[in-house]
Amino acid sequence: MLSTFRVKTYTSGMIRKFVVKLSKILSRQGLYPFLENAFAQIPANASVLNVGAGGEIEGLLRQYASSRSFDVKSLDIDPARQPDIEGDLSSHDFGGKEFDVIVLSEVLEHIRTPDSAVNNALAGLKTGGKLVLTTPFLFPIHDRPHDYYRFTKYGLSWLLRDYVDVEITPRNSWAEALNVMFVRLIKEKNPVCRFFGPLIVLLAFIFAPIAMLLGVVFKTDFMTSGYLVTAKKS
Repeated sequence: MLSTFRVKTYTSGMIRKFVVKLSKILSRQGLYPFLENAFAQIPANASVLNVGAGGEIEGLLRQYASSRSFDVKSLDIDPARQPDIEGDLSSHDFGGKEFDVIVLSEVLEHIRTPDSAVNNALAGLKTGGKLVLTTPFLFPIHDRPHDYYRFTKYGLSWLLRDYVDVEITPRNSWAEALNVMFVRLIKEKNPVCRFFGPLIVLLAFIFAPIAMLLGVVFKTDFMTSGYLVTAKKS
């Protein structure tokens, strides 16, 4: 009996991990192609600062760093992540050190003073250096309780007013954004959401091509899961 229970528990856990992974693919739609394109443009011997982004994003950046021979340093407020530099981007003193690229991916919404962070990133860039920034817009609360903001493209333009060559692109369409909101239900601790998790993800994947088509037919920029941004220091 105990052995059967363990097998069922293990199987249930594996299924949930697989379902969560599938939901992540949908919820980060458009993010990774943008980052891959940005990282592929970083030249050899460039100095890159990765602010706060861990997991798959950091792994992707370091993969490109290895293949393209550029240097990556990490800055994080959390010492448990073992960053190269421990500190808050909003107040960090770069001490004259400047980077060719600063990556601020899926982090800005977790910084209490985003205007200070963006301005300080400018100070940490070399002349002509690039900021690679991604941030959610229509997206559920996550990483509680440290989820503070959502930014429209106009808010981002204001934050980046001292940068040049600012490009702000929606991550996906309004219909795809709604689909992301639906699939993220499985991340909730509500037992009903957890029980119906596999069904939720299955329905979201079935609806995905329909959502893509709706976004093309009824084209509007009033809603998206997030924004993909590049900007430079003059």
